Amino acid sequence: MTSSNMRPQSGTVVPSGDALFRALVAQSAVGIAVGSPEGRFLSVNEALCRMLGYDEQELLQKAVRDITHADDLDSNLEFREELLSGRSQSRVYEKRYLRKDGSPIWVQIAGTVVRDNSRAPQCFVVLVHDITQLKLAQDALRASEARFRRMVELSSDWYWVQDGNFRFLELPGVEKRGIDPEPFLGKARWELPEAGLIPEKFWQQHREKLERHEPFADFVYLARDGSGELRYLSVTGEPIFDAGGSFMGYHGVGKDVTDRARAQKALEDSEQRYRMLFDIHPHPMWVVDSKTLAFLAVNQAAVEHYGYSREEFLSMTLEKLRPAEDIAQLLKSFQDQNPSYMQRAARHVKRNGEQINVEIVSFNLDFDGRSARLGVINDVTGRLKAEEQVREIEERYRTLQSQAESTPPRRK
Repeated sequence: MTSSNMRPQSGTVVPSGDALFRALVAQSAVGIAVGSPEGRFLSVNEALCRMLGYDEQELLQKAVRDITHADDLDSNLEFREELLSGRSQSRVYEKRYLRKDGSPIWVQIAGTVVRDNSRAPQCFVVLVHDITQLKLAQDALRASEARFRRMVELSSDWYWVQDGNFRFLELPGVEKRGIDPEPFLGKARWELPEAGLIPEKFWQQHREKLERHEPFADFVYLARDGSGELRYLSVTGEPIFDAGGSFMGYHGVGKDVTDRARAQKALEDSEQRYRMLFDIHPHPMWVVDSKTLAFLAVNQAAVEHYGYSREEFLSMTLEKLRPAEDIAQLLKSFQDQNPSYMQRAARHVKRNGEQINVEIVSFNLDFDGRSARLGVINDVTGRLKAEEQVREIEERYRTLQSQAESTPPRRK
């Protein structure tokens, strides 16, 4: 804009500079003050008076330091001296004022020094913005972030952030688990060296979920720590969107679950060994639901001995193997939930109708979350028959011996 543009139009009266300045100061919604080089108020506008709770005359009796929070007196002095020294033409800084009622308010001050022709300072002119609500919001945000990070620390081992291409940007805290974050940065999970240890179908499912920008939980993958040992890492995350709804990436938490994964692997191996021993055991074995008496598992020896297929066993209940007159005793025996081993004698009926005598060793256990009983069956039918035969033979022998002893000897 040229100087000719600033000239008043014909017939227009423009206020003098002082009058125009006073009008602007009076009407401004921003606090404005003129202060002496020594720091006393020379002129204040209505907005500043409202902000501080003083009327104009009260405030003009004050020095700036009189209404400055004690913790900000040093920074206030630095601000004044920097402007007076000429090192800076203007400066913006934040401080706390004290209102007339003693309550603090946060303000942002933009100030400059007015000098005469000899460059001597004549006065300060400052614009004062009330930023108390902004400060409170910032404090609340910092407190919220601190609580969030503390929750992360308590509930997980580290925090992670990825960009829109699912590449790691930061992993604060992962080093606490002995894992160097550098190999992760700039890479997606499936680009890490140990990615091949996870089946491709699992990576494919994970990538598809990320491409759909869906949250996910407890995805486990493998990485090496500083000593080269493989660690199982479980991560949970959610997508990040900007204010316009555009996808920005992911963030979430991670946890080292190596001990848990190894324990689970050991349990699975143990269960596998148990199932193998269960299946190859020479005696019939089964697991029965304690409430319904339904078969939950049977081994091959039971299938071969009783004549039912595995599918038939798993579709029926234990009553099927008992004579009708023994079922009441069977139901009574299952009311005993003693964790100790139990041994009982019973009669069973095979698929072909043959009745056999058995001895059962059993104990109660949890089976896939269900209250159950494991039974090991020993068919003693043959043994009992043999024992009966022995008794019969012994009885015949005693009879013959008795008869022999009671018969008089024959005379020669």
